[in-house]
Amino acid sequence: MSLAGLSFNALPPIRLPFRFFITAPIFILLCTGLIAYSGPDLWLGRWQPPMLALVHGFTLGFLTMVMLGALLQLLPVIAGIGIPHPELLAPLTHGLLSVGTLMLLWGFLQFHSSFILAAMWLIAIGLGIYISALFWVLIKHISQGDSLLGFRLAISSLLVVVLLGLALLGRYLGIEWIPPSKHLTNVHALWGLVGWAGILIIAVSYQVIPMFHVAPSFPLIVRRFLTPLIFIGLLLSIALPSYSLPALSLLQGLFALVLLLVIHRRKRKVPDTSIRYWQLGASALLLTSVLFFIPEGIWNEYLDIDKTLLLTALFMYLYLMSIIEGMLLKILPFLSYTHLQQRCLIDFTAMQYIPNMHEFFDKRHGQWLFYSHVISGLILIWVLFQPSYYFIFAIALVLESTGLLVIMLKTMKLYFAVDKKISQAAKDRVEPPTASFKNT
Repeated sequence: MSLAGLSFNALPPIRLPFRFFITAPIFILLCTGLIAYSGPDLWLGRWQPPMLALVHGFTLGFLTMVMLGALLQLLPVIAGIGIPHPELLAPLTHGLLSVGTLMLLWGFLQFHSSFILAAMWLIAIGLGIYISALFWVLIKHISQGDSLLGFRLAISSLLVVVLLGLALLGRYLGIEWIPPSKHLTNVHALWGLVGWAGILIIAVSYQVIPMFHVAPSFPLIVRRFLTPLIFIGLLLSIALPSYSLPALSLLQGLFALVLLLVIHRRKRKVPDTSIRYWQLGASALLLTSVLFFIPEGIWNEYLDIDKTLLLTALFMYLYLMSIIEGMLLKILPFLSYTHLQQRCLIDFTAMQYIPNMHEFFDKRHGQWLFYSHVISGLILIWVLFQPSYYFIFAIALVLESTGLLVIMLKTMKLYFAVDKKISQAAKDRVEPPTASFKNT
């Protein structure tokens, strides 16, 4: 693993990203309850309130929650710049986003306009504070590294998503901010999935794949131009969707192919669960790009399923969720070890208490989680064709999210146990036992 060019001087306390990470699988568990409660009718269309609640439960409660927590650590490590006042910013954003997402889901399910209105403000304020802080540090530090450029474009996409979401929710409540339009709803989803989540994953992959898996760097032309071209495609999707969507699909397919090639060329070809997640995600993304170009006439003749619904499920669950879950299996032990190692810089004797990085993560648990994710993903595709089997997907999702939650809790428990041991050892050295002063 090459750590050249990385910085660990501006790392915020690890409990700050931990709170985002630990919340994510809890929201997935809530989504499983929603799936079981809604029954087979949930899968009949993407415009129904229960489906809107499910999608936002995944995107806000899981995807965005993990990515916000990861950015707290990635910016200091990759760019050497930290978000200002993280001790205030992180709990405030986390609390507002968590409560706002819960209220939004309940508002969709019961159509309580007061809940939806309150959720609009909570989510907008929570994400607005975070976005403002990120823009401050990303503009203040003018470095144009490939990953930082991707971060800027991803955060800009998130801002667009928030603004469009506010407008659409206002329309949902009867506020005449914008004319009724399914096109703007599609644009909102596109900017959220391809812009915010997709561009951020691409930007992170430029650093994470070579660093963790001893792989070659991505081709320079890809690192320089891929994320800007995707962002331009998103801008064009507002007015020219018939032209921009095929281009965006081609760009996504290109990234999938390059990602698989870079992974294949890695030097450290040992069994690794995290790399399997990347391979699964890249394969699902490539499949999504191929299916996009199947003509509507052929699709309707041979596939009795809404095309957009299937493509969204593949992209969101088997691509985005696969990558994020796989990165968590690397990020959690890496951050735990790194934070403890930083504590030992002022006292090298404390290194004796730090476990090996592999002790923070049991590989067998990771393999079990990966297989459960593959199974739940296949069941999800099956349920899209046969909605009556929705309960099987709910059970598979419970098992997977519970497994992820257990892995997180075990890692965090070990971290805080070692941290406490280091603190106690330092205290004992500073404060000699009282027995030594009895005869003075």
